[in-house]
Amino acid sequence: MKVDEATKQRAASLALFEDHHAQLKAAAPSDAIRVALNDVERTWADYRALAASTPDKAQAPLVLAKAEELVRQTQQVTDLFEQHNGDAASHSINRSGWNRVLTQRTAMFYMARAWGVQDPDLEKEFAASVEDFGVIMAELQTADAPNAEIAEALRKADARWKFASKAFTSKQFVPTIVAVNAESMFRQLNEMTRLYAGLHDNQL
Repeated sequence: MKVDEATKQRAASLALFEDHHAQLKAAAPSDAIRVALNDVERTWADYRALAASTPDKAQAPLVLAKAEELVRQTQQVTDLFEQHNGDAASHSINRSGWNRVLTQRTAMFYMARAWGVQDPDLEKEFAASVEDFGVIMAELQTADAPNAEIAEALRKADARWKFASKAFTSKQFVPTIVAVNAESMFRQLNEMTRLYAGLHDNQL
């Protein structure tokens, strides 16, 4: 991926996060969710400053650590929404959405490894991220797709993941392939999450 293209993508991603966060705050249905969103906002301020700065290998471990803190907090928000809704569709939304996150998390760790970032937990976190994705994909497939659209989305995501897995196990780093594939998978899983969200909306 070219530097100018990556820079534009970063700016768009930062803006999208903030837009979605504002929507969640406006729609927060409980005090617990509002508190969790405030925690996210504080961590986001620190992470945004790091993410928007010029890439620096020496600072990469700090960026990774702050990214992980942010991921844990945003997943906590998602878990609280699932608990508040209390239906099967919300669980599927949560799991599909988490795999959507894992496409980016796995790519992040892969790129750090390719860049030679020195972090003692990097290999372990990368392997765990890959394993978690596979576990959730198997869980969603075992649950049986509730309609043809979701079945097709699952099939496409699984095929794309198998392709990505070949890149992960290659003896040579192929960051461009991984980056492009991660974006493709993110779009696929975003659509699948939207389809699961439609099941929840139909129950209301």
